[in-house]
Order: sequence, then structure tokens, then C-alpha cells
Amino acid sequence: MQQIDKRLSQAFPPNSKNNSSYIAEIHSVLANVKIDDIGFKDIKFRTVQTKRDIAQLKLLQKEWFPINYTEQFYTAVLNGYVSSLLAEIEIKFPSGRKEKYIIGVMVYQSRQSKSKYQQNLNWKQWFCSFFQQKNALYIMTIGVINEFRGRGIAEYMIEQLKKRVLESNKSLLYIYLDMVVYNEVAARFYQKNGFNRVGIKKNHYSIEDQQFDAYVYVWQPQ
Repeated sequence: MQQIDKRLSQAFPPNSKNNSSYIAEIHSVLANVKIDDIGFKDIKFRTVQTKRDIAQLKLLQKEWFPINYTEQFYTAVLNGYVSSLLAEIEIKFPSGRKEKYIIGVMVYQSRQSKSKYQQNLNWKQWFCSFFQQKNALYIMTIGVINEFRGRGIAEYMIEQLKKRVLESNKSLLYIYLDMVVYNEVAARFYQKNGFNRVGIKKNHYSIEDQQFDAYVYVWQPQ
């Protein structure tokens, strides 16, 4: 008999028992809201700015990822040492109180580019890459709550990074990320959004006492 997959996030290993319950407040709030009445125009995008943002982000990332992010990571996000883009909605309660909740977040940073991740280089471009300092945007984490998956939120955030690369006058060469090999949902998402798999990192992740490889995905302007 086939075992039912109870994972909330495909980033957790298959048959994981550690990802079957929501912990962020937004889910219980949405249980009393007509989600279909919330359109894309009602979603606001901004950077992480407050300690309340960080408190929400910590719980959401525990739902999304099987990796424990350090306090140094969250401090870097809050202080802008790494870049962020979040999606939030405002909920109006029967009492009249209004509260804003995060429904999606992307954390990324600029890193020195690597010629091995660049695609379709001619010999001259490849040779010059050793002497010219160029950067790339590395997606550290990206996630959207299940209730708002399929609404174009993650695609919108990815598009903002693509615009940065295209408007950088070639100082930013590409976007890249590492992704655990068993996450087929994420693989389809990145492929749909123009990313190509360019490499593999052996035993890159230690998750639930197991070692897993990571695929490297890259988007590069044509």
C-alpha cells in the first residue's frame, strides 16, 4: 500500500515526519477569510524591515525548509546585509483591527560570478571572465505559503531579479541557486521560469541525518 505524502513542503525529504503541521499564525487567520477574494492587486511587495517580519519569517522558513537558519542569517536579513523581497496581505478582523501578514519571501545576495556557471560563452568571453570582476545574484531562500501557491507570487519575485540583471549593464551576469535533488516541484518551477540545470554538488545538504546532493540552477540573459 502506497504511503500518503503528508509533507507540507517538497523541500523536506520524502517520507519525512517533520513537516506535517503548520506553525505560522497566518494559516489559522486565513481559515476565517475568503481567500478567493484576495487578488494579486491586494498583495504588497517590500523588503524585510521589522522584528515582526523576522518573527514571521522564522516560522515560515521552518515550514518551508528542513534546514535551521542561524540568528546571524536573520540579523543579516533585518539589517540589509543580504537582500530580501516579501509579499504581504492585510487582514481586517471583525473587531475592525487590521494586521499585515507575510505570505511569501525571497532572500538573496550578490556574489562573485563563476565562469563555470555561465552558459554559451565564446572563447574571448571565457578568457576575459578570469580578469574582469563580475557578480551574480544568488537566491538563498524563496517560499510562498501553500494557500497562495499558483498565484504568480514567486514568479513575480523572480522577475524582479531578472530585471536587476538586465538593467545592471552586465555587472550582474546571471541568477543562480542550489536545490535539493528530490524536490521535483521546485525543479519544474525553475525550468518553467527559464532556469537551466548546470551542475551538481555532491552531499551538499545534511537533512534529517541523511546526505543529499544539490542541483545548481542558473538563469542567464540571452
